[in-house]
Amino acid sequence: MGKILIEVDEIILGVTHSTYQLVLKDVNSNRRLPIVIGVPEAQSIALAMEGKVLKRPNTHDLFYKLGNTYKISIKEIYINRLEEGVFFSHIEFSQDGIYHSIDSRTSDAVALAIRFKAPMYIDERILLEAGVEIEKEEFDQPGRVAQEIEPPRPKSFQEELELMSLSELEKLLLDALSFEDYARAAIIRDEISNRR
Repeated sequence: MGKILIEVDEIILGVTHSTYQLVLKDVNSNRRLPIVIGVPEAQSIALAMEGKVLKRPNTHDLFYKLGNTYKISIKEIYINRLEEGVFFSHIEFSQDGIYHSIDSRTSDAVALAIRFKAPMYIDERILLEAGVEIEKEEFDQPGRVAQEIEPPRPKSFQEELELMSLSELEKLLLDALSFEDYARAAIIRDEISNRR
């Protein structure tokens, strides 16, 4: 098992209005990997893919500008772990010829890799465990990829929450509060309380 070179295939709407699926693909096969991400991360990745620059930089743009200012170069990102449905990544970078590695959320690592034009890799075991192989005929048909990789939709919002990690729940709670969706926030808060 080794590192597999991947790239962003597409970003599609997730199960709820507050999530998206980042679909990564193995550049040498028909394998795809959907990862649930939040709205801000989806927007940041989409903006970078389209080459759009905001008047006021978002967090990833700011990090990119700081990196360029201080001669930091991202060499690669590596999705190296999958635990309880949560993907973990490393950002490998260098500054003044010294190499470093830091942990990162996968969505942040991808957003930065696109901006720094750095290659993205995944541990082959993760791709085998969580990826989906798209048949060649389906792969060649526009619009079919998004249909095939979508995971089964939960029957209720509560079931969806049960599939999330504690850190994802906490982020979702903050999103609900920022949109003043207090009914949804109460349900999320109860799920968090039940886990503690």
